[in-house]
Amino acid sequence: MAKNIADQVKDLENTRAAKAARMEAIAQKSIDEGRSMDESETEEFDGIESEIQSIDADLVRLSKLDKLMKSAKPVETPRVDKNPQKTAGELRERGPTIIVAKDKDEKFKGQNYTRMVIAKTLAQLDGCSPVAIAHERWGKSNPTVVECIKAAVEGGNAQASSWGEELVHIDRWTGDFIEFLDSRTVYNQLPLQEVPANINIAGMSGTGVGYWVGESKAIPVSALDFLDVDLKPLKVAAMAIISNELMRDSSPAAEMLVRNGLVNAASQRIDTTFLSATGAGSGAPAGLLQGVSAIPASGTDGDAVRADIQSLYEVFILAKNATGLQFVMDPALAKALSLMTNALGQKEFADIRATGGTLEGDPVVTGENVAAGHMILLKPSDIYKIGDGGIQVSASRDATVEMDSAPQGDSQNPTESSANLVSMFQTESTAIKIVRSLNFAKRRSHAVQYVSGAAYGGAST
Repeated sequence: MAKNIADQVKDLENTRAAKAARMEAIAQKSIDEGRSMDESETEEFDGIESEIQSIDADLVRLSKLDKLMKSAKPVETPRVDKNPQKTAGELRERGPTIIVAKDKDEKFKGQNYTRMVIAKTLAQLDGCSPVAIAHERWGKSNPTVVECIKAAVEGGNAQASSWGEELVHIDRWTGDFIEFLDSRTVYNQLPLQEVPANINIAGMSGTGVGYWVGESKAIPVSALDFLDVDLKPLKVAAMAIISNELMRDSSPAAEMLVRNGLVNAASQRIDTTFLSATGAGSGAPAGLLQGVSAIPASGTDGDAVRADIQSLYEVFILAKNATGLQFVMDPALAKALSLMTNALGQKEFADIRATGGTLEGDPVVTGENVAAGHMILLKPSDIYKIGDGGIQVSASRDATVEMDSAPQGDSQNPTESSANLVSMFQTESTAIKIVRSLNFAKRRSHAVQYVSGAAYGGAST
């Protein structure tokens, strides 16, 4: 018997529960024995986690399909039958024809989510309902976005002071927007070890040494290195100032500019902190390179690259932890490596390109916000990150914004007025703010190593 959507969802949920129970059993075994997971346990644990993520994605898709099918309206349509003697009742027994309205495809990732932001912003500007804005601009080409706004937003509430809060509950297209943001950051391209928020993890930084012991002899003591990882949600925020004229422009190009304005600043801040050597600050986590001694680049030719890779590997090999490593660098350095040739004109590193690839067999992730001249080698499974808390978007056309990359504004400890204050009302502009909750920390002190001053093949530093 063919399964319906509900049956498929139930099967997936049962499978997910069984896999989650197996993950718990693996983790509990190592906890009961007072040790870290061994290599086989870690591999099985990570594999099951990947399978659960795939199941979760299937459940989201089935949920969307179920909502879409429930919103479809049956329409009675006349039928042409070869037997004109059949009665109308016999024809109706065949059932109605189901017609499902289909939205036009997005022209760029996150377009529909951006449209919801624009509709709510323009409702504030023009003193009308966000639903009316959405219906006028996209009602024919994208009726579903109108229905989503209608279901989640109180119509005519143009004077609400915190309307952006409601966007947290509109999740139909949030995934596309987050996916686009994630694709712009090294932080989200790497398969980091995800853990729950607000937990303290006691871990072991190094490996112990075992000994053969003779009869009646004392057992030598193994020295172990332990560390604590405390992961509380921190927030990264960015603000884009957009002219009201641009907000009213209904072209896809204008919508893309709004999306990019929301994403670019956030992605820049995430990666510059994630891949920095700065210590933990006020509301900010410590960068991965904090406390790590840089390895100076040994030269610019192919032999120097291979020598530097060997130096990067030495720390991981010494810790017996040299599997699952990945390189991180900026596109300029990756491109320079791809262009290097030997004396015979053959490519030194044929599998790397500006967008990634592999370097001497290990995956490469590139990002615009990686420091120039840095070739980073890290183990993603040895870096914790908390689960994504979603994105919160807010906007204001009346705020006064301090146009400074180092603003002095502080509600707890106010300082003297800044000379860079700009009124959104006076300049016919809108301030759009994006806030995302995240945090990360190294699982082991040797989880990251890096080369500095790399100018392989003439790459600019």
